[in-house]
Amino acid sequence: MIRRGFSYGLLSTRRRAHALLLPILTTATGAFLVVQVFSLTGSVKKQATTLGNKDEIFRATLLIAVVVLLVGVVEVAVCSTRTINQRTREIGLLGATGVPRSPVVSALMVEPLVAAAAGAVVGSVLAITVDSMLAAIGASSTSPQLGPTALGTTLAIAISIASAAITSILPSWRAASRPPIHSLSHGG
Repeated sequence: MIRRGFSYGLLSTRRRAHALLLPILTTATGAFLVVQVFSLTGSVKKQATTLGNKDEIFRATLLIAVVVLLVGVVEVAVCSTRTINQRTREIGLLGATGVPRSPVVSALMVEPLVAAAAGAVVGSVLAITVDSMLAAIGASSTSPQLGPTALGTTLAIAISIASAAITSILPSWRAASRPPIHSLSHGG
């Protein structure tokens, strides 16, 4: 039954794709920065050594990138909450026709997870592409390192998806737990 909830959620997400552009773009920006910081770890630490405090400078740079990534995830959560509020009658109709809570929650969770994953993947791929192009044309004095780049990409995607799931589960659960008559008559 949960699988049907996911299928329904994918159809709904495709229908509302235009509303996901801002959360995807914001998450992509954060992922881009996280991957950039990790891929240029060696050069950042090398330059920071000349200033002293290389570890503090690297941690500050990484913290800024993660904050930007989390801002993107918050945008995904806001979009998810807005979606749930717009779909209260639909959720009430599902409940009134006997659809259990878990498939409704799974359907509501698809949109934020897809937006977070898509944004993180787009941002990571763009960062890797930009790094490679700059190194290829000689516009960058350092070339990206494979290990740190892979770590940054993995972290950006994992943090985005996990944060989207954590911030969206409670509103989805609450919406699916409302009595159907309340959602149908009051719309929220």
